[in-house]
Amino acid sequence: MDHEQLQETIPLYAVGALERQERQALETHLLSGCPICPTTLKEYRATVGLLPYALPSIPLPPDFKAGLMTALPPTTPDPTAPKIAARTRLEPGPWLQHIIPPPPSWIPYPAVAVVSLLLLAGTAWYTFSVRSQVLGEAQQRRQVESTLQAEQTRITALQKQVTGQERVLSGLREDVTGKIGTLNQLRDALTNREAELEQLHAQLKVRDQGSAALRRTLVQYEELLTLLQAPRVTALSLGGLERAKSAGATLFYDADSKKAFLYAFNLPPLPTGKTYQLWAMVTFPSQPKSDGAPISIGTFSTDTGRKGLLAIKNFPDPSRITKLTVSLEPEGGKPQPTGDIYLSGPR
Repeated sequence: MDHEQLQETIPLYAVGALERQERQALETHLLSGCPICPTTLKEYRATVGLLPYALPSIPLPPDFKAGLMTALPPTTPDPTAPKIAARTRLEPGPWLQHIIPPPPSWIPYPAVAVVSLLLLAGTAWYTFSVRSQVLGEAQQRRQVESTLQAEQTRITALQKQVTGQERVLSGLREDVTGKIGTLNQLRDALTNREAELEQLHAQLKVRDQGSAALRRTLVQYEELLTLLQAPRVTALSLGGLERAKSAGATLFYDADSKKAFLYAFNLPPLPTGKTYQLWAMVTFPSQPKSDGAPISIGTFSTDTGRKGLLAIKNFPDPSRITKLTVSLEPEGGKPQPTGDIYLSGPR
């Protein structure tokens, strides 16, 4: 017989209901070192030991003794133990409910053997069902544990991957932080360069203005030189008054071209928003004896050397001019004198 067939005979072996050949085959199998059958036999033997306690307690019928004595086969009494045999026959008592007779003693009691076999079969079936259920649950548990172990392995791998990604992210964050710091430094440097460039532009603008002023001055000096070379040039001088005693000016006039040129020196520096303005007191034919009315000839400024130049394209007839003055006026000039007089002439 194979292993499964031998395992099916274990319940009958536990109650002593196996034939001799089957019993020997099972015992040989048990002695062969099978790891399952001895455990199964131990469980069935424990169940068999509990079978009498599973029977309900029923009072014996009055004729039970007579029937039992009739059913027992006749035996020859042992002369050496008459009292024990008699005692056994006379006192059956409740021991039948508590002592499991050895397997061979069940054979004379078919009803008890059948009941025991039925109980054992039910118990075996219940045990087999419970065992199958336990084995199924154990298999499910192993599957769940295997699944959990696989998930744990997967989670561990994901955690390692997340850790690696966090390290990469940390490195990128540090790199970005360094790049941001470098970018901020470059931005600050660019801001400084832009400020320096603005300063250079301002300086260049000032120098351009200075260059333009120098060019204008150069042009004026060239015009002055040209004017001085004219054959009919006359000069009128102006002197400084109380506010500029050391100041003075000379006006050169060309009668042929009607051009004039004023050269002033030692004038005080101009305040912000102010300019010097040249006036000519001109008389008219209708008023030959009057001092004349002031006419604006033009405005001019001074350089760092406190000198000023003014080119005049259409100067009035000097014979009609009674006086020349230079006053301090708002930038852009005024139609009539409003400020202090610094120069006056001719002298």
